[in-house]
Amino acid sequence: MGDGLQTGDPLIPVPLQELSLLEQGKQWRINQRLSELESLTPVRGQLRAVHRGNILELDGEASTIVTLCCDRCLQQFNHPLLFETHEVLWLGEQAREQGMDLESVLEAGGAVIELDPDELTESMDPRADFDPEHWVFEQLNLQLPVVNRCGSDCPGPNLNAAVADEPIDPRWAALKKLNP
Repeated sequence: MGDGLQTGDPLIPVPLQELSLLEQGKQWRINQRLSELESLTPVRGQLRAVHRGNILELDGEASTIVTLCCDRCLQQFNHPLLFETHEVLWLGEQAREQGMDLESVLEAGGAVIELDPDELTESMDPRADFDPEHWVFEQLNLQLPVVNRCGSDCPGPNLNAAVADEPIDPRWAALKKLNP
């Protein structure tokens, strides 16, 4: 590219059937903006997806910077988002419904993986596509704070912004008498 910006591998959806044919799985180097996330910097990181019979094993890490609005003072501030995660997805809800135990999760032989039953909470249709861009978006989105605060030195709300001559709603007039 002529502008000197390096881009990562295209984060296009991949059919799970195609992933099942790749013994080492598929890896993506990420250095781009995500269509679902407004960020100041490109998302940078990596992702690896390995199809292992009845599960899809995902390892990834990525980071970027987003602009948020402080819930207290309403000023905008920059906030770093980053994740490093390992996730295991069931491929097919029917396996869970049939009470498949952990020993039979790996139907394709291959490497033995230590699985914690608590890790197997998400599932995917085995005929679906894995969308790496959306998965990275979800992981970053999970890192957003519940309450946006610009920092410990937040000035708080601007109480002088209210106009003194505004008429007071008669339902609140009694409260105004308490705070002159």
